Amino acid sequence: MSAAQDQDAAWISIEAPFPPRWLLEFVNELERLFRINSLLEIYSWEEVGEGRIQLRAINLSNGSALECELFVTRLENGLDIRYQGQLKRATYIRIEAGKALSGLLRITDDYSAIPTAEREARLDEVDRSLLCWGQDLHRYLMAWHRWSWLPPWRWYMSRVWLGMKPSARRITRWILWITLAELVAFLMVFAVFVIEQGS
Repeated sequence: MSAAQDQDAAWISIEAPFPPRWLLEFVNELERLFRINSLLEIYSWEEVGEGRIQLRAINLSNGSALECELFVTRLENGLDIRYQGQLKRATYIRIEAGKALSGLLRITDDYSAIPTAEREARLDEVDRSLLCWGQDLHRYLMAWHRWSWLPPWRWYMSRVWLGMKPSARRITRWILWITLAELVAFLMVFAVFVIEQGS
């Protein structure tokens, strides 16, 4: 994964263990793509027309409320997403061929339509979640590659996990780890008990 930024745009590239065609289908499920971002807490996502989405969310990277309409253009190699009335004017998602059978997912946040003086005055509105989003996507894709053969896991990720708030995902992960640790401790104590009873 690599990332870069300049004064007008920031971008990130993610290597994925899937071919470009699969990645294109993946990014076309736009709501899932946005919900994977652990620094974006989505309250409502409503399709209001062809290529138009009403989004209400909070960006945890800068604490700003986000209530805007997204205009989505689907391309042969990705998506163009334009934001109405936001400092970030667009997000461009492109799929490229990677090494061997893998694909490369490139996400670019574009701020260039805003005059420099206005951009500098509105620095607190800059979306700082891009790097985290890239890491979240990379983890999700790697996990999907590893575990998607398992129907209960696929169901959980698609029906339960995606609908959770980012904080609920973190809490659930901690609960699962603690439960696993308790189970291991119980099995160790039980094994010692069985060994002691046998001798």
